[in-house]
Amino acid sequence: MATKHLHIDRTETSPQIDLDLEHGMIEFIGRSLPANSEDFYSRVYRWLDEYLRQPNKETVVNMKMDYLDTSSSKHFFNIFDKLNAVSERGQKVQVNWHYETGDEEMAETGKDFQSFFNLDFDFVEVKELF
Repeated sequence: MATKHLHIDRTETSPQIDLDLEHGMIEFIGRSLPANSEDFYSRVYRWLDEYLRQPNKETVVNMKMDYLDTSSSKHFFNIFDKLNAVSERGQKVQVNWHYETGDEEMAETGKDFQSFFNLDFDFVEVKELF
């Protein structure tokens, strides 16, 4: 059984990640350009696979990212793909995509993800992410 909570501290190159099984809450804060993204995101995949066996009726994903490198974008695509499977089984997945005022690139990135998946995206413009 996965731990109910997974917390990874934010660094210069990797996001803070909070995963909460009990409340169906997933949060990514910061920037993502880790040296070894496979390694870094493998923990998230393990936790997510465990969670998705018995997901909550609603899963909330808070994205508060100011930068994703190409390999990180691929991992977020995979994460959203896994969540999309849950959504297609009838559970609600709400993605709150926060981006800083004027950061059109991150807003567009969120819209790109939205176009691939059948998830509820809410775009939240904020003065400062963190």
